[in-house]
Amino acid sequence: MKSKKIKILTDISIPQSIEWGEKTDNIIDFYPYGHNSTEGFDNIRYLLYYSYHFIKSMKHYDVVITANIKLAQLVGMYRALFFISRPKQFVLELMLDEETPGILWKLKLLLQRLSFSSIEVIFVSSTSEIRTYSRRLRIPEGRFRFLPFHTNIVIPRMTDGHERYIFSAGKTGRDYKVLADALRGTGIDAVIVSDDIHVEGIDLPPNVTVRKNIPYSEYMELLEKSILVVVPLKRLVKSTGQVVVLEAQALGKPVIVTETVGTLDYIEHGANGILVPPEDVESLRKAIIELISCPSARDSLARNGLERIHRSHTFEVYIRQILLTAEEALNDRA
Repeated sequence: MKSKKIKILTDISIPQSIEWGEKTDNIIDFYPYGHNSTEGFDNIRYLLYYSYHFIKSMKHYDVVITANIKLAQLVGMYRALFFISRPKQFVLELMLDEETPGILWKLKLLLQRLSFSSIEVIFVSSTSEIRTYSRRLRIPEGRFRFLPFHTNIVIPRMTDGHERYIFSAGKTGRDYKVLADALRGTGIDAVIVSDDIHVEGIDLPPNVTVRKNIPYSEYMELLEKSILVVVPLKRLVKSTGQVVVLEAQALGKPVIVTETVGTLDYIEHGANGILVPPEDVESLRKAIIELISCPSARDSLARNGLERIHRSHTFEVYIRQILLTAEEALNDRA
């Protein structure tokens, strides 16, 4: 394995970043599973296989960074049960589910509290998640770090939305019913990219087209050709929506998004995007109509959004913050 000043073991590959590949060891690269698992860590044998090798290997490292929530909890539980303080464990992009009634959820919560009690740094993609998760897991807020999410667009740039339709996409936390109702009767065309589950039961007007489970290349083509991107979201404790928002801005698209946990740290209303209240059909309709009819406003939002992408949401910025936190953690230990 690689020899370097700070040795980092992880379960996440970020091929868009050369620096990440040079400064981390990926457990999946060292212990190939033997065949491609389409289920990944949802496959219990796959999960246990990599958990075993991760725990066995981590003693050779200064920091371990786990991105998969299941692997993170198994490693954290092992460290908590056996009072292991080295190496330090970071959790990347924590997203917890909604609270539900019942004994099974309460048991799950107890296991989560045990697992996360041993973790030194927990990265979240929204500042408001810090207080929520701190209370739920009963660990100090000081262990959390807000890490602005990155765009998946390697080369952010302006693109020409020469086809006059609205684009929306995503699955988790989407409120496509509100979007459909906002577009009803407007005559404004829209394309939604999602799946059967997240559009089930919604009465879609004829000007709204749904594309389900399409390849990423088709998703990108639809995004690039659109004139405006709308991301309608539900109220959740976890942050959602950033991926589509940041991809849209990285391609020079003006965005309208719901004001929720996942958007407040990314959108400055009127500057790099438009925020609308959750479940507010009229506000969303008004925002769409006004922006569609004002090219100068679209251009201003698009250019401000792209500028912020270059400044705060590239892979380089994202990776640099993680590695800097690892260096600071080791300096604190020393």
